[in-house]
Amino acid sequence: MAVANLRWVAGVLVPAVALSMLLCGCDDDSGLYQASKRRKKSKKKQASQEPAVVEIVKAKESFTYSPVGKRDPFRSYLADLSQAQTVVKKRNVAPTEEFEISQYRLVGVISGTSQPRALVEDPGARGHTLRIGSKLGKSGGRVTRISSAGIVVVEEYRAPTGERVRQTIVVDLPKEKATGLGPRSAR
Repeated sequence: MAVANLRWVAGVLVPAVALSMLLCGCDDDSGLYQASKRRKKSKKKQASQEPAVVEIVKAKESFTYSPVGKRDPFRSYLADLSQAQTVVKKRNVAPTEEFEISQYRLVGVISGTSQPRALVEDPGARGHTLRIGSKLGKSGGRVTRISSAGIVVVEEYRAPTGERVRQTIVVDLPKEKATGLGPRSAR
């Protein structure tokens, strides 16, 4: 019978006591002491982290980055160029914008009037009349001056740095050849 009592105690009583201890928890001050110790440690960590956060905030306040006028360094320059080229292709292209400026030949100039004009010839031997403000060349150059010596064309484009660059191109009127056939050859 003693063996049966031991089995009953070992089989039923020990698990019941263990379960009741788990459900009730510890009643002594050691558990409270450890919890308060943990709270103090977490407060010390927060207190030690606060000066670092303040230093970082102060460091951020001292430097400000202004992206105004700067190109995005992570964006592909080639993508910007391809977008710019598609925009140029979408607008209406004048007949004087089909070739480069160097391919046009200045044939004649009418100057001395309030609205001077110039006559240019493209590589296909077609003539075009230009006024001040007319476009000439693939790069969208504009005629800014027409004189008896020639015309001045200004091309404007963006450099890789983003700034606008103006390039002035002078197209001179070719000199007359002395052939001996005209009234000027007699002089």
